[in-house]
Amino acid sequence: MRILQLGLLCFLIAPSAFAQQGVDTSPDTIFYNGKIITVDSGFTIRQAFAVRGDVYVAVGTTAGIRALAGKSTRLVDLKGAAVIPGLSDNHDHLYNSEKVMRGVDLAGVTSTEEVLRRLRDGLARAKPGDTVFGSVGWRAPLTRKDLDQLSTDVPLVALRGRRGAALLNTAALKKAGMAKDMPSYMGKPLPKDNSGELTGELPEWPAGLYAVDKVVPEPTPAEEDQMIAHGQQQRNALGITNIRDLSNWPPGMRAFVRMWRQGRLTVRVSMGLDLPDASDPAGWLRQQGVTPGFGDDWLRIDSAGEGPDLAVEKNYRSLMLELNRLGWRHSPHVPNNEQLDTVLQAYEAADRESPIRERRWVVEHIPTVTPPLMDRLAKLGVIVSTNMAGYAGNYDAAVRTLGQEQAERQTPVREMLDHHLVVVIGSDYTGPNPDTTTSNNPFIPLYYYISRKTRDGRVLGPQEKISRQEALRIATNNNAFATWEEKVKGSIEPGKLADFVVLSADFMTIPEDDILKLHPLATYVGGRQVYSASAP
Repeated sequence: MRILQLGLLCFLIAPSAFAQQGVDTSPDTIFYNGKIITVDSGFTIRQAFAVRGDVYVAVGTTAGIRALAGKSTRLVDLKGAAVIPGLSDNHDHLYNSEKVMRGVDLAGVTSTEEVLRRLRDGLARAKPGDTVFGSVGWRAPLTRKDLDQLSTDVPLVALRGRRGAALLNTAALKKAGMAKDMPSYMGKPLPKDNSGELTGELPEWPAGLYAVDKVVPEPTPAEEDQMIAHGQQQRNALGITNIRDLSNWPPGMRAFVRMWRQGRLTVRVSMGLDLPDASDPAGWLRQQGVTPGFGDDWLRIDSAGEGPDLAVEKNYRSLMLELNRLGWRHSPHVPNNEQLDTVLQAYEAADRESPIRERRWVVEHIPTVTPPLMDRLAKLGVIVSTNMAGYAGNYDAAVRTLGQEQAERQTPVREMLDHHLVVVIGSDYTGPNPDTTTSNNPFIPLYYYISRKTRDGRVLGPQEKISRQEALRIATNNNAFATWEEKVKGSIEPGKLADFVVLSADFMTIPEDDILKLHPLATYVGGRQVYSASAP
C-alpha cells in the first residue's frame, strides 16, 4: 500500500512521465462541485478531489481536477454538498456493545411489565437447556423475584451493560456458581439484601463479566461476524470510518482478525486489550509478541486498558513501568482527579525510566481535570480521550451533582487545547438506551464542544466553547495521531487514505443547533462507498 501511495504521489509530480510509459494514470473516481473541508494544516477549502485505488491523488478546483479524468474515470457531482474527512470514535466498544445486544430484544423498554412479557415470550421459544437472556437498552424496576415468577428452573438473565452488569434469576445464579452462603465471588462482594438473600445483581467487574460468560452462551463465529457487520453498518451510517475499540478480550480480537482476513471490515479498527486479571497483567502482555502500532491500515493493536481497577490496584506503578519496558502504552478509564493523580504518578515514573511521549500514552474521560493536572499531562505528551460528560445529564443535574463551578468546567476542552494537549473524541458506546438508539452519534459531542449546550438546551460553561475548526480537527486529525496514522489519514490530502463523508449540510456554516441534525448522505472508506442515505 505504501508503494502504491508513493507511485500516486509521483503521478502528481510528473504525470507526463507515466503517460510516456503507456501507464494509465487517470483517477478511478473524481468528486467535484462540492465544498471540500480538507482539515489540512491550513484548513483549506477546495471544490474537488480525485481518488485512485484507496487514496486521494489530487485535491483542488473543479476545473483542475476534472481535467485529470481519463476514459474510465467515474465522475461524481457533489452538487454543492460539504465533504469532511471520515470521523473517528476514539473510545468505542463495537464488539462488546454488539455482544450484549443479542438475545431477547429489550432495547427501549421502560416498564417492568414489558420486560417480563418479552422474556416470557423468549421462554416459550427456548429449547431445553437454554439460557434465556435479554439485551441491554432497557430501563425499568426489576428484581430477582420478578424473574423467578417467570421461571425458577430455566436460567434467566436481563443484561444491563457490557461489563457484567445484569440481573439474574435463581436458576441463573446457580448456574454461575453463586450461593447466598458465599460472601464473595472471584474476590468481589456478592450483592445481598437485608435478609442475606442474593439480590440477583452481579458483583463488580470483572467478576460480574465472568459470571455472565458462564451463564449466557458465547456467540458463534457466524454470530460474531454478523455482530461486527451490524456494528460497522451502524457506524458508517453516522460517518464513522475509524474506531479505537477498547477493552477487548481474546474472543473479540479473534473475531476482528477473522473479519479483516475476509476483507469484510468497513471501519478501520485499532484494538485495545483489556487487563481484567489484576494478579499478573504484565505477565499476560509478555506473552503477546506484539505491541501497539502492529498491524495495517485496517486493523492494528492499540493499547492495554481500561483496567485494572485503579482504586484497588496496589502495584499500578510497577505495572506502568513494566508496560513501558515491553513497549506498550496504557489507556485507562479515569473518572476523577484522585485517580488521575494516581495514573500520572505512575506515568511519570515510567517516563523517568524511558520517555513515553513517542508511545502516545492515553487517559480516558478525565471529565473534571484541573489546570495543574493538565500541565502534567502536557509535559508527558499524554493524549486525552474525552466524551460528552455534562451533555446527557442536563444542566440542573450537572450542577446538583458537582456544584456550579465544577459543573461549568465539566469536560473542559477549551482549557485542554489551551494547554496544548492532543484531545480526541469518543463515545464510550455501550449500546442503545431508551433515550436514544444512536448515543455514539459523533455530531452530538461536537455540538456540545462548540455550543456547550446540554440536552435540555441550556449552556453549561460557555468559557469552554471551542471553534468548529477545532472540533473537526479533534474528530479527524487528532484521532489519526492517536493511532500513529496522521501521515495516512485524518485529512483530505494527496497520498492519504480516501476516507470521507458527504454531509447533509455544511458543518462550518449551518446554525449551531442544526449540527445535531447533521447526517451523512454517503460515507466512503478507502474510496469505496460503505453507506448511502439513498440506499433502500
